[in-house]
Amino acid sequence: MKPPLTFTATGPVYAFVPGVKTGDIVDQLNARQIQLESMLAMTFGETGEALRRLSDGVQDNYMWACSMIAHEIRELTEALQDRQAAERGQS
Repeated sequence: MKPPLTFTATGPVYAFVPGVKTGDIVDQLNARQIQLESMLAMTFGETGEALRRLSDGVQDNYMWACSMIAHEIRELTEALQDRQAAERGQS
């Protein structure tokens, strides 16, 4: 398997615990996708007006958080694909 995930900070701060199951990765992936979808829903249309009234710094931090979640989703997806490929190879 690839080295620890890196999306939350520099270096190997975030990694899977020994014995993590494919379903655990799927659960985390689904949760983060729903969270990102909810956060992005606040960036456009009528609800986006509230975000645009916030300071530039707060808006930047909000979008940075969205970006970090998107990066986490990408790495979780790659880890899930690697895990599933390994499982297929053992069958």
